[in-house]
Amino acid sequence: MRRTLGIAAALALLAAAATAAAASPLVKQATRTVQIAAGKTRTVNVPYPDALEYGNATYSAKTIVLGAVPGAEGTAPQRRLVTVLGTGSALGGSEYRARIRNANAKGTAPVRVEVLARTVEPLPH
Repeated sequence: MRRTLGIAAALALLAAAATAAAASPLVKQATRTVQIAAGKTRTVNVPYPDALEYGNATYSAKTIVLGAVPGAEGTAPQRRLVTVLGTGSALGGSEYRARIRNANAKGTAPVRVEVLARTVEPLPH
């Protein structure tokens, strides 16, 4: 009797885990890495994966300052001087746009900046 209950409980647990795994959201992301020279401003566009394809999808994005370009000449840049001037959706919501400024002095190595756009699609579609 106990063995039968144990097996039934194990099967119920496996079924619940399979259902939870099948219902977990699908996350897709696109990344663009750019170099920004000292004293320059750059606009970066990254398309959202499967943009506007599903009505229940959510979108998010972030901008990450990675640091100096490896092997670049010049003094080390200060990451705190790299600022994001503005962000938001563009092209009707199908892209993420970030405007980034590198306020380091001339003679400073360029910085690498990564812009990531993410789409979360709850399942089932």
